[in-house]
Amino acid sequence: MHKSRLLLAILFLTGFSVRAQFFYAIGAAAGISYGKEGWSHEQWETQEKYLLGFNGALLAEFFSDPNFQWRSEIMYNQLGTKELVNANGYTNRTNFISFNNYLKVNYPLFDFIPYILIGPRVDYLFSRGAAVFPDAIGGMYSFHVSAAAGIGAEKICFGRWKPFIELFYHRDIMPSFIGSVASIDPNLSLKGTSLSEIINGHNFELRIGVKYVFDRKPECPHVDNRGQYINGIQ
Repeated sequence: MHKSRLLLAILFLTGFSVRAQFFYAIGAAAGISYGKEGWSHEQWETQEKYLLGFNGALLAEFFSDPNFQWRSEIMYNQLGTKELVNANGYTNRTNFISFNNYLKVNYPLFDFIPYILIGPRVDYLFSRGAAVFPDAIGGMYSFHVSAAAGIGAEKICFGRWKPFIELFYHRDIMPSFIGSVASIDPNLSLKGTSLSEIINGHNFELRIGVKYVFDRKPECPHVDNRGQYINGIQ
């Protein structure tokens, strides 16, 4: 009986240790997005301009290796374009929920960790609103694939809680729209004719967040008045 209890305790502690090494941290982030949709052919007197939106994400990080981790996210991203049509401004909104996966490469320093993130996203078009070109916005795919690369930094001197800041560049790999759009050219011979279009979105994202680390790392070493570490090597 005692041997069985001891075996169960060892298995439990082993499983907990493996899970802690695999499941490293959870967190949340929010910030702003600044992007536009690029058209393969410009409409008459039309120009796409960058549009400001917001984003938010829930995230999980895996593996406790100090240099390499894997991050998965569920993200809401408010995107779109400001369309200038004959000098008049119109806003087309496209709001996405995406599943993001990144390789995270860390470079640990004394009291913070700079890192890079790169990986794919699967984007679901959650909602849309078209002030102009409804045939294009309405015809966008429900799902498409994109990719993102980013840089970030996290502070390591707050126990299990780690605040961080990140900047991403995000771009479609698979176009969000391929099809025909009616021309708005006032020339009677062209007005209403179809233009073949391919739309690819791209944007920048700045966000801040905090994560909770299950595998607690040591606190920052203290420094004495002579500039030497008390709990470390100079």
